[in-house]
Amino acid sequence: MSDADKPLNKKDQKRLKEKRGEGIGKDYVPFVQVGEFSSSGESIRVKSATIGRTHHFLSGIELAAFLVFDWCKDVIDIREQFPIPLADSLNICRQLGIKHPQIRGELKIVTTDLLIDFVDGKKLAIPVKPAADLDRKRIIEKIQIEKAFWESAQVPCLIFTDQDISNDLKMNLNWIRPLIDIDTEDHCSLTKQDVMDLAVRLAKQPKDFVARYCAKLDDRYQLEAGTHIETLRFGIANQYLKASLEVPFTDWKCGDIELLANYSAGFGAGNAS
Repeated sequence: MSDADKPLNKKDQKRLKEKRGEGIGKDYVPFVQVGEFSSSGESIRVKSATIGRTHHFLSGIELAAFLVFDWCKDVIDIREQFPIPLADSLNICRQLGIKHPQIRGELKIVTTDLLIDFVDGKKLAIPVKPAADLDRKRIIEKIQIEKAFWESAQVPCLIFTDQDISNDLKMNLNWIRPLIDIDTEDHCSLTKQDVMDLAVRLAKQPKDFVARYCAKLDDRYQLEAGTHIETLRFGIANQYLKASLEVPFTDWKCGDIELLANYSAGFGAGNAS
């Protein structure tokens, strides 16, 4: 039986009926979501600064790639787990002479990990893979399918691997990861107003290193050691505050911390002094 005659996987049929992979911006629904797909155990849901939608990532590398683009001012949309139409992937496989992705005789929809939309109308498709997997035949074949599809659509397709993540970005991600998962936010006692108060205080000492100044603020306000730096971590992880994740957070100065405009409008000055 040729691949074209095989049935589509029932779970993927259901996802298509649910219109997964359709829409843009806040209306987009990823084709595969956290909790329903085998992954490395690093699956996570996070809220983006770009559009404010909840995004689903199946690995730490996908999260790192997402954060690189979520901080970019020229990016207007990020769609994860974007599905390629089955007719197109079947045709590409036939042309390349490779077997279509399938499981137990049922065809699987091929997805691209990230599809980035830029303000100038350009797009970028990104398969995200561990570098160690790039010598595996089936991984390479799936990437070939993705590249052929996107190149036919005049969209550049670039592979992102763990080797593209700098050590500084890895350190920052490890630092904020415990607070970046939206499923844990409700259990945190910190609030947006706490973040606003911190932003006001940091703005008064732009040349001071932020970690040291946070310790001084703990002493000044007679709070438990670590209170202000934890507020900073909460603000960065939840996209209320912005700083370069390519610079170690230990090297950030107070002036490097930016309160995102989307949130500053809704904040009051609180009791900051």
